[in-house]
This record gives sequence, C-alpha cells and structure tokens, in this order.
Amino acid sequence: MSSITPEKMSASGSFDKKDPEIGLKVEPVSASGTECSDPNLDDAQVDGLEEDSPYPEVRSAVANTDDPDMPCNTFRVWVLGIIWAMVLPGLNQFFYFRYPSVTIGNLVAQLLSFPMGRFLAFALPRWRICGVELNPGPFSIKEHVLITVMATVGSGSAYATDIVAVQRVYYGQIWNFGYQWMIVMSTQLIGFSIGGIARRFLVAPPSMIWPANLVYCALFNTLHSQQYAGAGARGGISRERFFLFAFFGSFAWYFLPGYLFTALSYFSWVCWIAPNNVKVNQMFGVVHGLGMSLVTFDWSQIAYIGSPLATPWWAEANVFAGFIFFFWFLTPILYYTNVWYSQYMPISSRTSYDNEMNSYDVKRILNPDSTLNMEAYKAYSPLFLSTTFAISYGLSFASITATLVHAFLYYRKQIWTQARRSLSEQPDIHARLMSRYPQVPEWWYAVIFSKPL
Repeated sequence: MSSITPEKMSASGSFDKKDPEIGLKVEPVSASGTECSDPNLDDAQVDGLEEDSPYPEVRSAVANTDDPDMPCNTFRVWVLGIIWAMVLPGLNQFFYFRYPSVTIGNLVAQLLSFPMGRFLAFALPRWRICGVELNPGPFSIKEHVLITVMATVGSGSAYATDIVAVQRVYYGQIWNFGYQWMIVMSTQLIGFSIGGIARRFLVAPPSMIWPANLVYCALFNTLHSQQYAGAGARGGISRERFFLFAFFGSFAWYFLPGYLFTALSYFSWVCWIAPNNVKVNQMFGVVHGLGMSLVTFDWSQIAYIGSPLATPWWAEANVFAGFIFFFWFLTPILYYTNVWYSQYMPISSRTSYDNEMNSYDVKRILNPDSTLNMEAYKAYSPLFLSTTFAISYGLSFASITATLVHAFLYYRKQIWTQARRSLSEQPDIHARLMSRYPQVPEWWYAVIFSKPL
C-alpha cells in the first residue's frame, strides 16, 4: 500500500524499546516454548520468526506491518457500514425460513463494498462538517475491513428467532414485539460479551488462526494491492487477474448444477441403477438416505459446512471420521436392529412423528399454560425421531461436554497463561501491533453479559 512508509511499517522490532505512543516497554517474546506450545506446529519453524507469525498460512494472508496514520473511522465507513448492517442481516433473516434456505454470504458485502467505497472517495466533496472530514482521501484497506466487520458481525440469523418461530407455528403463541426483541437481543448480547471476554484466549495467541478469516484477509490484500508481486513477478498472472478468472469461472459454472442440470448437486448414481430397491436408497439416497454414493459437482454442497480450501486437513479428517462412524457405521446398525422403533420411519428425516407416522402435534399434549399434560400425552402418542435425527440431538449435547473436557485436558496450561498475559506481551506479532491502540476493557463486556441475565 503506497500510504505506508518505511518509518510507519512497525513490526515487533519497534517494541523492544519504550514506545511513546504506547507508554510501555515490551521485550520480544518467542512464539515457541511450553507455555504456548501447539501440537500442530513444529517448534523448528518458529526460529527467527519473532517478526512474523510462525504459521505460513497466516504469513501469506496477513501483513506483519501497520500504518497507524491510515484513515479508518471515517464518514464513509459509517454510511456504508450501517447500510450493509441493515441490508445483509435483513435479507438473510427473510430467506432463513425458506426451504431450501438462501444465504447471502459475507463475501458479497466484502466485494460490493469495495467499489462503493471507491465511488464515495471519488464523489464526496472534501468538506468538513462539525470537524468530520467527508472525504479524507483514497478508500483505505482499514475502512474496507471496518465496513465488512459491520456488515458481517450480525449477518446470520439469530438463533433466538427459532424460538419465536417455533412458539408461533407449533405452539400457537403470538407474542408482542417487545418480547421478541428482548429474547433476541439478550441471547445476542450474551454471545457478544463472552466473545469479548474470551479475546485473550481465542484471538490473541498466535495459534488462534481462525482459517476461514484468512480468506477475507487474502481478499482484502488482493483488492487493495498496488503492486504485482509473487507469481506475477516471476512471469505468472497477478493475484487480481487470478481472482477475476476464478470469480467469473465459478459464476458461469454454477448455472449447471444450480439451474440447467440440478442432478449434478446430488449425483447419487447408485440409486439410478436400482431406483426401486429400498435398502439401496436408504444407504445411498440423499433426501431420506445416508448419501454413501454422494458425488457432487456443486461447490455450495462441497463448502456447506465450511470451505475445504481454508479448513486445515486435520479438522476435515476429524469431521469426516466422525461422520463415517456415527452416520455410515452406527446409524445402519441402530436402524436395522429397530432401536427406538426406527424401522417404522425413514432412516434419515428431520420430522418428528407420532405412533401413526404423522407429524407430531405438540398442541395436543399441552395445557393452556403451555405445560405438559401427561394424560393427554398418554392418550395421544410418544414422540418418535428418525435414527439420524436422534443421533444428531445426542451428538449436539455431547459436544458441549466434550469441548469442555478436551479444553481442560489439553489446553488448561495455555488458558492459565493467557489469563495472566496482557495484549502487548503476546508472542503474536499482530497482537503486539494492535497493543498501540486502546482496547475495550473486559469489564465492559462483563457488564453487557450481566444485563441480559
């Protein structure tokens, strides 16, 4: 970026003496050592990397320099950020209850906000209103990042809206807007406050990579790069041109699985061979089967739970191994031995049933005050779930306990170390760069956490 001068390109080396902008002295901290050990990182890789991240994927996507004079909190940020903060969550919430649901990804806001910011940088006059400069100059990468953060921090549907929808549809409970607002905001604020309190554990350590965010970082650098480096300098194409080729290529390809030949999305070729065989369809089908023959040419299906290009291979292997064991190995055993009367239902279904294979009518077993009526329950029917539905519920509850136990067994020492370490003392170069800026106190997040309770 042309606005960064050599004097402004502050790395960890600028923190080995007293910095007048920070007001403290910080010695360089090595990323290696037992207190910050990472089982996925070879300690030999971190030698001489105090100036950068020990992870190559982070080094390739995130800069180890910072320009503190670059404009960021500008009029353009607030205008575009507020617009996207209303449009993107509003559209996603509107389409959330559609089946199949349509989700407008965060990359849409990141991509479209770039030309919008460039346009405002061109069109806005260089006036000052109440001391605020409308157009401080070229659209900077920091402005772009802030707009994207504002657009995406609440882009997904809030989980509490499921409660409101279930109460309305299945229980016939129509609550006023005040109740709906409070239940959604309380759950959102609890999650927001916990995230703020846990920053020193989940953000500051160098091992907290968050691979999905590296995709956004790489795209920011590509859009704002003013020089052709890397492959372009060696005779290859530039990052900008490669991005355009990939963008328009994926846009053109999606018309095949998405519109012209939708069977490419669920390519269950085994079911085509034996379309009337029940067991074959149970094992290899997609809608009510286990999808054992699933081959897909649709990227939206491949990246349904996260892009495999950004997810580490060991995480993908864990997910795949767990899926094979619980759904391709355990589920058929439970189903064909008729555990939970499972053979009376599809092997895979997201519907709950009564004893006549109808969708379970919850209203029939409730009192007027929405409490359980045991007599009505006995007269009506027990609740029956398909095998995959029951396993999914069990795994969801088990994952909470497993996460806590795993963190205690393997990371209790690192958690204790991070609890005592300030941001400027982190072995991560990016955390030390950010220590020059005022941080939101953790007690603010604690207050936010206490209010919804």
